Amino acid sequence: MKNFTLKRFFSRKENWLLLAMVGLLFVFGCYEFKVVNQPTEGFKNSTFDVNIVMTEDNDDSNDWTYEDGSLTKHGLFGVLLPQGWTISDSIPVRIEAMDSISDGAGGWVFPGSDHSGDYVLAWNEEQTTMLNDSTAEPPPGYYWWGGKTTTAVDMAFFDSLHFTLSVLTDDQMGEFFLQYAAGDVDYWGRMPYDPNVITDPLPINIVAGVGVNQVLKDASLSVYPNPSYGVLTIEVGGYNGAPIEMMMYDLRGRQVMTRQINNAQTTLDLVDLASGVYVIRMETGEEVITKKFVKH
Repeated sequence: MKNFTLKRFFSRKENWLLLAMVGLLFVFGCYEFKVVNQPTEGFKNSTFDVNIVMTEDNDDSNDWTYEDGSLTKHGLFGVLLPQGWTISDSIPVRIEAMDSISDGAGGWVFPGSDHSGDYVLAWNEEQTTMLNDSTAEPPPGYYWWGGKTTTAVDMAFFDSLHFTLSVLTDDQMGEFFLQYAAGDVDYWGRMPYDPNVITDPLPINIVAGVGVNQVLKDASLSVYPNPSYGVLTIEVGGYNGAPIEMMMYDLRGRQVMTRQINNAQTTLDLVDLASGVYVIRMETGEEVITKKFVKH
């Protein structure tokens, strides 16, 4: 990746405006971001957390409150990421209900905690494909990770929601920009432009990590043949017997395989894996390393 190319793209406001508008055609609703706590620095082959808080917007025309309190929807979320990065899946989401809300007749409804709840946001193929195949593609070297709640969310008295994303980096270093968007399924066909449900591009500088073990250092980890035609071997030189967690992702952030490595040499059967570029992520203790390979 050439950072000067990305900086030139991101420095042009019209490019980001176009990207934001396209994202908003598909993920939006009656929300606004209150907190997006993304660090300004991270490490390669590592993980950093982003804390998200969203609340109901101030547009009364978008209020959904039903008198019987029966409104449910699937929530959607999108993150613009550098290719090779992904999101740790199955994200816990907490929905908080309003303490009270006007009934429109001079009184108040008090739903209490009955409409608060805990849900799970997970990678979703339809959402990811929709975001990436929209009329304006993501900038070079980036893609949209798309998620959807695994069950319908109780939104009848929605007040706020909060969750924490874990972003997994690869071996790229330099300055990158992430962007976040959210909404719900009910609004897909309406397409209003609402700047409150997509963030400005947020920068993060990725540097080399320090103070990690060297079990997985570049010189000792081999992935071959590359490209692979159906079989892939992972070899760890000087393996000391410590279990290594292996996760495999495609370039749209979908986890396609997970294994625990317990030997110096492990062979994977990839016959049923679609052709394309994949990222292998290996973790042991605090150390993380990634390798890319091509499946023909």
